[in-house]
Amino acid sequence: MNRDPPTVNALKVLRAILTVPVLLTGCSSGVRVPASSGLAGDSGFVTGVALPPRQAATIALPVTIPLAALRAQLDRALPPSDSLDRARCSSLGGLVCHQYVYRRDSLALAMEGDRVTLTTQLRYRGRVAAPGVGGLGSCGYAPQPMRRADLRLATTLYWRVDWRLATRNTALDADLRDRCRVTVLDVDATPLMRRIVDGQLASLTRRIDSVVPALADVRRAADSLWRSMQEPVAMDSSGTAWLVMAPERVSVAPLAGVAGYLATGIVLTARPRIVLGPRPPTERVPLPSLTLARASGGLHVPVDVEIPFDELGRRAARALSAESARSGIVVDSVRVWSRADTAVVRVDVRGKLDGTFFLVGRFGYDTASRSLLIDDLRYTLESRTAMSRLKATLGAVTIRHAIEDATGRGRLNVGAQLDAVRSQLTLSLNRPLGNGVELGGMVREVRVTGVHTTPTAFVVRALLEGDARLTMR
Repeated sequence: MNRDPPTVNALKVLRAILTVPVLLTGCSSGVRVPASSGLAGDSGFVTGVALPPRQAATIALPVTIPLAALRAQLDRALPPSDSLDRARCSSLGGLVCHQYVYRRDSLALAMEGDRVTLTTQLRYRGRVAAPGVGGLGSCGYAPQPMRRADLRLATTLYWRVDWRLATRNTALDADLRDRCRVTVLDVDATPLMRRIVDGQLASLTRRIDSVVPALADVRRAADSLWRSMQEPVAMDSSGTAWLVMAPERVSVAPLAGVAGYLATGIVLTARPRIVLGPRPPTERVPLPSLTLARASGGLHVPVDVEIPFDELGRRAARALSAESARSGIVVDSVRVWSRADTAVVRVDVRGKLDGTFFLVGRFGYDTASRSLLIDDLRYTLESRTAMSRLKATLGAVTIRHAIEDATGRGRLNVGAQLDAVRSQLTLSLNRPLGNGVELGGMVREVRVTGVHTTPTAFVVRALLEGDARLTMR
């Protein structure tokens, strides 16, 4: 037999693959490589196309913080009723102030965008000393009604670089609806009462500045998510398939008030994929600096299921070792690559037959079985002619079975892999994150969006969609 050296054959194959039509063995009697038929036809068999750029996955976790939590803190800062003795009264209103008593209505909190507004109505009364006289007078004591004042405080919430909430652009307003004219002395003590009310608002502002950061510290939750997403997750019990999330960025969404809640969110961006083979290394990347993200919702997770050619070839070579030994042939290696929807298998052998042989077949995704198939695998004509000279042949059927064994009987069960991803994501989306923060969610839909090839792997691309939420108690 007149046969070129293996390296020459390999060069011919690679050169031939780049032309359409293609002759794999470099001779006119070779088998033409079937042209790609594009994406899914009526048969439900989706064939391979070049891999487009991978879209980022977004995991948007809405976070809601009840405004009632802020109201509870402010209730303690401004009790429903109080009486200031002479020392505290004088510290706010001056030496003439002897007593200040108030009762307030409930605090009303509202939020528009990132602006929080607090309003309430006070009823107050007071006793003062007449300057230079020392006598006492009062307003708002029986038989007079208590005087009325409207309080209003507005502030803007924003995210600090330490992932905590803070306030800015705070505005205070006190409207004393009734004047406070002191009995007997006929002195207008309204300016004095205003100073006292303004002092209450200032104290309330300081309280807000101190309690708001404690209401929402999302750094721990973000860091927990970030670290967990960097760990490869086994998709099977044998540890030969791995989900790698590859997170790139984690951000927070703008703040907004919604139906009595402070609404925001954590948005994690990643580039997930499934890889066959040994456990990929863990990338230890610290939590990035806080950035703001557009408000979004739900899980949108494109996943690439990668079947590396090298791993596929190694598995097929192991599967062929016993069968080939009975034929007096030693399989040195099996190499797999593809162009469009055509799979190419190179087998290097020695023993009774020494050389390099090529097989071709069509690969794609079968929507009914949710599996990757390598169909109609056969020798090229030149390779088949050489193999037919042996009675104990390493036939195409045997090699096809080895490929099948390497990919789950020729049907790499992508559906099972995606179901495992769905289960793992759902599991990771339902757990406590510490400090009263609970993560909950579910992947609701999984669908394959295409079958592709790269220089190193078959790739089945799928999209997982669902929803999740962070609850802060």
